[in-house]
Amino acid sequence: MTRHYSAPKPVSLFTRIVITVILLGCLLFGAYLTQCGLHSLAAAIDSKSWPVTDGVVTRSSVKTFVTEVREKGRVVPNRQSRSYSPEVEYRYTVDGLELTGTRVSVEDASIGTKDSAQAIVDQYPVHKAVQVSYQPQQPANAVLEPGNWLGTYRWFLPGAAFLLIPLLILRAIWFYRPTPKLAEVQADENHPARPHLLNGMLMFEEILRWEPGDVVHIRRARVGFLKSIAGGLIAGLVVGLLLGLLPAIFFLSGRGVLFIARFYLAISALLALAFTIGLVLYGRRREYLLDWSLGTLLYEIGWSHHRTALENIERLTLKLPDPQSQRNPVVDSHTIVLQIEGKSFTLLETNGNEQSWHQTRNQLTKTITELAHALNLPWTESHAPNPSRSSS
Repeated sequence: MTRHYSAPKPVSLFTRIVITVILLGCLLFGAYLTQCGLHSLAAAIDSKSWPVTDGVVTRSSVKTFVTEVREKGRVVPNRQSRSYSPEVEYRYTVDGLELTGTRVSVEDASIGTKDSAQAIVDQYPVHKAVQVSYQPQQPANAVLEPGNWLGTYRWFLPGAAFLLIPLLILRAIWFYRPTPKLAEVQADENHPARPHLLNGMLMFEEILRWEPGDVVHIRRARVGFLKSIAGGLIAGLVVGLLLGLLPAIFFLSGRGVLFIARFYLAISALLALAFTIGLVLYGRRREYLLDWSLGTLLYEIGWSHHRTALENIERLTLKLPDPQSQRNPVVDSHTIVLQIEGKSFTLLETNGNEQSWHQTRNQLTKTITELAHALNLPWTESHAPNPSRSSS
């Protein structure tokens, strides 16, 4: 039995206002974290110009922080979360006043794993003579490594997340333009989506000219680069929860909270990069010009330009989602694909426009039959597998 898609109800004004207030709070918190990061970065850079005096390390060891692991509100026996921090203490003198310092840099980047903390301790053993940079106005504020700003990531990473994600959500709930309905486009000759109308279907592509046997000219605009980056970041952070954060909590909890956070951010960054590259490739500009009078096909994919004879088009394929799957306009993809010299290229694509699977298939069948007849080619139909059925 074919299932129909029912359009989601629009978000009410009251709900949008409540969400906006919450997100504005997140933006303020993100701005605060970013401000702290900027202040810390400025202090780290400024420390390079601080005066220097001689000092000596008086204590150097790795401090262990132990946290009990709780599940469902109860302490789990024999399971503890550990994090490590280098404790380096040094003595120095400014204007005859003996002072004690404990900071290696303005923002220590070594807290978390035992190895990173131990590396700092090994670098500053007890009794080692060191050069101490101190703030002229506050000599008690001193560091051993002036200009080291690597630790400021603790402020900038969460700050960027609390700024970027709320802004994207706000843009979505206030400026999101829903996909126009087919009936609206058909009724309005001046509708902006009118050029995407073909044989009773709204295509993702703009139909510049559709006269199979004479000229077919189709163009699909490039997805914005910033949109691809934003989508990749969001997807990376969300999928990173499953592939980075949860495995780290279950299998690497003994290495400390900061290590888990770093592991999650590293996995999320790799995933975000992969998703961004995928979105950029998927959203490339595409344009096809089939000219029967010249017997040629000109097509541009991204920045590459190609010319080939129409006779080099080997076949056409109508690719549809599984007929028993739930209709979803976000992920549904009904495509007409060209096979040219062994390579497949998407010529036309639609999400079904809230029509049933059979209605969409019938409309696309007319389109692909018309094109196949003009090219004197066969065409085939294929269905994407239904994951729910294959897993049962």
